[in-house]
Amino acid sequence: MKMLTSVTLSALLVFAAAPVFAEKPDFSKTNAAKASYDFSQNKPATGNQLQRASSQHDFSKTLAATSQYDFSKNQPAIHSEPQPSTQHDFSKTAAF
Repeated sequence: MKMLTSVTLSALLVFAAAPVFAEKPDFSKTNAAKASYDFSQNKPATGNQLQRASSQHDFSKTLAATSQYDFSKNQPAIHSEPQPSTQHDFSKTAAF
């Protein structure tokens, strides 16, 4: 039983450590790393590769966006005093 446990732990260690020692790709050897590479010749992105223009909420679909919404029924905002700034004063910082 000890032998089986020892072999299992050894195998687990070898397989777990393998990605750590894997060779990392050297992108400096690719065609795009050359100064003569023309990026304008690349194909445009299509399908799922396109990034969404925005992930922000579309407020045009909210209840308040309808013409029947009565803003006068909203609760008034609670007035609070402004807090002093905790931002760093960079005019008193010495440059290195």
